[in-house]
Amino acid sequence: MPNTKPPEISIIICTYNTKDLTCECLDKLKKSIDYLKKQVQTIVIENGTDGTAAVIKKKYSWVKLLEPKENTGFAKGNNLGIKASDTKTKYYLFLNTDALVAPETLSKAVEFMENHSTCEVLGCKLKFGDGRMQPSAGYLPDPLNTTLWMLGLDRFSVSPVHPKNKEFFAKDRKVGWVMGAFLFMRSVVIEKTKGFDENFFMYMEEIEWCRRINDKKLEVWYTPSFEITHLDKASSGFDVRKPLTREIQGLRYYLKRYYPDDDFIMKPIIWLGVAERWLIFSLTGNKVRADIYHDILKEV
Repeated sequence: MPNTKPPEISIIICTYNTKDLTCECLDKLKKSIDYLKKQVQTIVIENGTDGTAAVIKKKYSWVKLLEPKENTGFAKGNNLGIKASDTKTKYYLFLNTDALVAPETLSKAVEFMENHSTCEVLGCKLKFGDGRMQPSAGYLPDPLNTTLWMLGLDRFSVSPVHPKNKEFFAKDRKVGWVMGAFLFMRSVVIEKTKGFDENFFMYMEEIEWCRRINDKKLEVWYTPSFEITHLDKASSGFDVRKPLTREIQGLRYYLKRYYPDDDFIMKPIIWLGVAERWLIFSLTGNKVRADIYHDILKEV
């Protein structure tokens, strides 16, 4: 008889032309599912056209595949996954294709939630492919910490958007946001916030969602008690143009939404921050980054 028990976790993965990476992600995920020994639902949204869907149908029968026939982007794609998930699931995990879990990852995520009743959203320690720690959590943006960040002065901030201090990531802590590469949460978060804001295509969408989650008095936590490997920007083909451009676009949208009265000052500050980066990369001979920031200047 088929297993009718609701899943412990519904895992949602968006992929776009990353066939080999998606296969590696799913191979490692299956080991973690088997280690957990509980019912898990895995949903993959295939936004690309590189044959990923065909491979999933052939090799990964345990995956529920969605093919929207368009590149929905990260926010809309994940929301499609939510709509296709079992409504009785206990937890959700939003996982990037370039995020490689360990066998014990899912078990440790569930264990943390069971031991921390006030934690509704959880992010874990991320490391780059070479083993270096990747900063993956921080404080929510506001006009002050955004100003310090954009002007390269965030080391003076008491609540930096992007903390760089290793001590910040050395212990369990309540935070403003955690990175969307591994976003684990209770189903109540979906019920109260309805998922991602689809005005975002990709990048900054997890920070905006965490803002709404915090506004609902739900807690976001970071833990170093388990870690995964995140091949940063691999899902963008290691093209830094899209992440850098969409981060600035997303930041503008976020600030206009939550701090509309400050837009008259935040817009020129962001412009100055982008111009500063353009100048630095121009002077240091990094033409690729200089050209990217030069193009972003036209859009700010």
